[in-house]
Amino acid sequence: MNSTQDTAPAKLSPEAMLSDQTIAERLLAECLDAGHKPGKVQFTKYLYQLDYCHWRFTGKKATDMPWKFYHYGPWCDEAEACMAGLARQYGFGWREEESALIHSVAVAKPEVGVLIAGLISRIVDLFKDKDLNTLLNTTYFDTEPMLRANRGDLLDFSAVPVTKSFPQYYPSPTNVRPFQIPAARLKKMEEFRAKWPRLKAKAMERMALRNTPEYLEAMDLLSKELGTDEVIPGIKLRITPAAAEGLRSA
Repeated sequence: MNSTQDTAPAKLSPEAMLSDQTIAERLLAECLDAGHKPGKVQFTKYLYQLDYCHWRFTGKKATDMPWKFYHYGPWCDEAEACMAGLARQYGFGWREEESALIHSVAVAKPEVGVLIAGLISRIVDLFKDKDLNTLLNTTYFDTEPMLRANRGDLLDFSAVPVTKSFPQYYPSPTNVRPFQIPAARLKKMEEFRAKWPRLKAKAMERMALRNTPEYLEAMDLLSKELGTDEVIPGIKLRITPAAAEGLRSA
C-alpha cells in the first residue's frame, strides 16, 4: 500500500479557501454592477442572507462570520471590518449618495466559485429594488437562525434545512381567484367572432374596388377638380357595388 497516498492531505475546494473580505468584495461589485449602492445595514443583511442560502445548499456557511442576534437582527464585528476594509481599499464612504458611488468607484470582481457567485447575484437581484423593510422583515422573520435565537445569542444555523434550493421568500398566492371575463363581454366577443368572416370579406371587396382603373380614374379627376395634381391620401370613400358598377358604365 502506498503510504504517500494514505497521508496526502485532502484538497480544499476553491470556495473553502476564500476569505470573508474576498466574498464581501464580490458582493459589493455585484451590487454596483446592478446599479445599486447598498447602505451598511443592507450590506450586512446581504452577507447574512448569503450564509443562510449557502447553508441551504451545502449544510455550511459561505463565510466564517460569527453572526449573533444584535439589537434587532444579525450582526458581527467581522462584517463591520469587511465593510471598513472595502471603504479603505476603494476610497469611498458608506454614507455617500448612490449615484456618486456607482459612477465613481470601480470594484474588482474576484472569483468566488459558481455557487457563491450565483447566490450573490440572486440575492442582489431579489432585494436591490425592494425597500429596506422588506429585506429586514425577510431576514428577521423568514430565517431559522433568527427565529430560534434570543437577543445576544450567537445564531445557530444547524436548524436550516439543506434543501438544495433557494428560499422562496415571495411565494405565489394560493387563494387568488382566477380572472373571469364578464358574461356580457363574452357574449359581445362571440358575436364579433361570428361576424368576423363576413366583415373580413367585405373589407377585402372594398380594397379590391379601390384598385380598379375606374376608381383610380375618378380620384384623378377629383384631384384635378380641386386644383392639385397630387394624390389625395386623406379622402376616405365608401364604395358600394352599385356605385362601382356606375363607374364602370360611365
